[in-house]
Amino acid sequence: MTETVKDILKLLTSFLAGPFAKHGYALKKGRHFETNGERGRVRRYTINLSKSKGWVSLHLTLQIVDPALMTCVNNVLNKALRDERFEYPENWSQSIIEKTIKTRTSNHVVAELTDWRPLKNPGETLENFNERFSIWLYSFDSLDEKPDWKEQLLTSIGLAQCWFDEADSEDWIRTNTDYPALYLLYNEGLNQKLEDKYKAVLKSSEDPNEVELFYLHLS
Repeated sequence: MTETVKDILKLLTSFLAGPFAKHGYALKKGRHFETNGERGRVRRYTINLSKSKGWVSLHLTLQIVDPALMTCVNNVLNKALRDERFEYPENWSQSIIEKTIKTRTSNHVVAELTDWRPLKNPGETLENFNERFSIWLYSFDSLDEKPDWKEQLLTSIGLAQCWFDEADSEDWIRTNTDYPALYLLYNEGLNQKLEDKYKAVLKSSEDPNEVELFYLHLS
């Protein structure tokens, strides 16, 4: 079995191309399988591969990409990050600040799945789930170490479809995201739900100052 990251990536994408095509997905940039959902968002399945210390690390991730919504969210975030009340580390130069703002406000991903364990069947133990599907996060020297890798990749397509169907909705975004949810609730005039969501995000955030300013700049 080939061992270079490039060859392994080609092997995996070549195997998945046919099954994904049946669901309307196409390979983009060599490692993303993407399709447009009915609501205009992009459903993205990504094969992340890296090699260090002699072995290859594979991580499958899922994303819902919504440029229209996230452009609006990022406009609010840009105002918050440029607010004079925003607290940057004292040793940050203006160029570092500008680079950070650009990176933070260029993201069009509204939702992402990096841990597949919550996708186990109702009533299924985590142990059973890990036995039948563990390739979402896997390190190896050769794919030969996992004889059922093809079956597991096919399983990943079904699991991905289930997550996409759930996450590709305004209701899910309002419940499971932070800034996109705040923007949607504000834009829809759902004031009480907006206030409740704001308090929840504020409580769980590692940067309450940023959350406060984002909330302030919604209006």
